[in-house]
Amino acid sequence: MLHGFTSTPCQFKELADFLSDKGFTVYAPLLAGHGTSPKDLMETTPEDWTNSVMDGYLKLKQKVEKVVVVGNSFGSNLAFWLAQKTANDLAGIISFSGPVFLRFQRFIMFRYHFYDRFKTYYHKPPWACLNDKIKQVNEVLYPDIPIKSLKYFLDFMKDETIPNLSKVTVPVFISHAAADPLAHPKSADYIYSHIGSAVKELYWFNSRLHTTVSDKIRDELFAKAYQFIKTIT
Repeated sequence: MLHGFTSTPCQFKELADFLSDKGFTVYAPLLAGHGTSPKDLMETTPEDWTNSVMDGYLKLKQKVEKVVVVGNSFGSNLAFWLAQKTANDLAGIISFSGPVFLRFQRFIMFRYHFYDRFKTYYHKPPWACLNDKIKQVNEVLYPDIPIKSLKYFLDFMKDETIPNLSKVTVPVFISHAAADPLAHPKSADYIYSHIGSAVKELYWFNSRLHTTVSDKIRDELFAKAYQFIKTIT
């Protein structure tokens, strides 16, 4: 399970418990620079993040026959990266709210170019921080993002995810909130249309949040994820 940008594996607590109870081995590595402080994130590069992903994959691969990667938000982009880097040696990918385009993307890019001259950090707007909130009290989230790291994040989508989606051929389940305020819903349509997978499913759910959902929607998503995993494994 690959968590989102500036988040931690704690966002998978409920899903991890759900799948573990179903008999699956679950592993959710912490990406480099996350779970501590924004200063540590500033010291990392996309290569550090992808190294965390590959290390986690190789560790899990030693213990199981098949690996399904669940990516939340930016974790989905990293899952697509892993698929192509392992020559599609994955059983499948589940993408929750994977971003290719952001809401207000031009405005965000303008701000980080502007901020880069005067500030070291980009402070998340209140609505973005709201979307980060979950029930886990020990979740370490970053309200401030290093400008350099924000640029790496945006460049990864543009230079790594978009050009290489066609190289991903493993089965994929794509889910996205119809009114996602952060990852533009057209991201899901783009991924579905451009990914090279012959087996793919696009599922929309009714939510106005990016990473948090109501209990009812959560149960629906968990059931969908479980059914997908059972089908491909």
